[in-house]
Amino acid sequence: MTKENLPIMLDETFAYYDEERLTNILNFLHTEYVDRQIIIFTCGNREEVIFEKENIPYQLIELV
Repeated sequence: MTKENLPIMLDETFAYYDEERLTNILNFLHTEYVDRQIIIFTCGNREEVIFEKENIPYQLIELV
């Protein structure tokens, strides 16, 4: 990833990650890119569950 201060957009990037890998990468993104907006598109709620469990701040926008 670039060091430029641009938003990071991820679309179903973690679909095949198990829970441990997903937890690790979300924690990594939270600590490594704290100064950037990270937008994660997903059709599930696994990321939301991990954000809550790991106390990672997030804003959920749900499209229906």
